[in-house]
Amino acid sequence: MAKSTPKSLLFALLLANLVLLVLGQGTQFITGVCSSDADCASGCCGFNTGKCAGAIVAQERDGGCGFGDGQPNRNAADALVGNNGNNGNNGNSGAGGQAQVTPGSQFITGSCNSDADCASGCCGFNTGKCAGAIVAQERDGGCGFGDGQPNDNAAQALRGNKRRFAFTS
Repeated sequence: MAKSTPKSLLFALLLANLVLLVLGQGTQFITGVCSSDADCASGCCGFNTGKCAGAIVAQERDGGCGFGDGQPNRNAADALVGNNGNNGNNGNSGAGGQAQVTPGSQFITGSCNSDADCASGCCGFNTGKCAGAIVAQERDGGCGFGDGQPNDNAAQALRGNKRRFAFTS
């Protein structure tokens, strides 16, 4: 009986480690080390860094998702914006070599032509860059780049459609 106890203990420890590994999949937070997309809560392991990243940010700064795979992917970003892989063109169908922005997918500080381009719902009125809805009211003259006058639609949506700012010309 004494000889089987060490083997049983070893087996129990190995089983416990396996259980912890399985339960830990998909729970790594952004900037945590990962070996595949499945490790990350965001579903994106940065292709160049091997760190969990936001799906949209990884496309711009980390060569995409899919660390450990042969090629980068944008699966998590496509799932986020719901464009089913952008029909195989990886979102690069814009004129002059520029990437075309999928409506509602541009990240904060990215170029935009209207509020509809931004994931935050706010294209800074003075800069033409996606901005946080509240911050844009204080630093960018509001949202609504490309419109005749600024708006606070995204800020209202965050506050439950209660207006706090009055715009004057």
